[in-house]
Amino acid sequence: MQGFKEVTRTLNVKTMLGKGFVDSYVEISREKDSFLCVGIDPTTSDIRQRYVVPPPLIESKGIREGLKEFSLNVIDAVTPYAPVIKPNAQFLIYALCFDDLKEIVDKIHEGGSLALLDIKLSDIGTTMDAGLHWIDRLGFDAVTFSPFPGYENGVDAVYRWARERDKGIFALCRMSNPGTHDYQSRLMDGEPFYVRLARDAHTHGSNGYVVGCTASEELGVVREIIGEERLILAPGLGAQGGDPLTALRLGSNSQGERLIVSSSRSINFAYESLGWDWARYPEAAAKTAEEKRDELNLIRRRLGK
Repeated sequence: MQGFKEVTRTLNVKTMLGKGFVDSYVEISREKDSFLCVGIDPTTSDIRQRYVVPPPLIESKGIREGLKEFSLNVIDAVTPYAPVIKPNAQFLIYALCFDDLKEIVDKIHEGGSLALLDIKLSDIGTTMDAGLHWIDRLGFDAVTFSPFPGYENGVDAVYRWARERDKGIFALCRMSNPGTHDYQSRLMDGEPFYVRLARDAHTHGSNGYVVGCTASEELGVVREIIGEERLILAPGLGAQGGDPLTALRLGSNSQGERLIVSSSRSINFAYESLGWDWARYPEAAAKTAEEKRDELNLIRRRLGK
């Protein structure tokens, strides 16, 4: 990985945007003694058989109210253990209305956590501007975005939002699914595509980067590119089999910070794994989130970070 160090020295790196968001994250992370992110992915039983919102809740409340109630209760249960809560747009925006989403963001903030919308924005700039307008109105503190549209009249809208609104922006570099190698690991101008994405995002001032917790070498490479101050969001802990030891060893900075390890299904639907009655789903989510937070802290102490 020495070659990547040499490359980053030649970059005309701009100042990190959205410093206020990063500072807020570091403060909350230290207060809660946690760098766990809990994704909110409420799924119904007509989508898949496991990891679902309790069917009796949907049957009694209906889809919209059931999904909202489940999300709010899980958020309330896990915010003591997570500085960041990450609602996934694909699970929410088609079933809920604007006011419902606003209620979810408000619940995240009530728990003293930051609200990150996992939407992976990817379009031309004017369309991005429209999406970011409503995301801002909802009160989200940060978004994920895909760099694939390119900068000019593309993701420049995301960087402008971070600069003007002091927000968090997480550039998609290397995802957690096996198919990520189809494109993100292929060579472009002699280097892996995910490296090109990370370097470009760093040059433009992105304060956050998405690198799957299932990755190993990639986490270390991206950390070398982005330096000490910026954040890495590492999804895939739990159901996807992400290795927390590798994520911490390679993805955190020299102080053992600025890494956000994300888990969704194994926390949201912990009542299934524990074999508890469905009505205890908030209690099960809280128990599992606390355990994951403590596991991550134990690993960090063992690594001496």
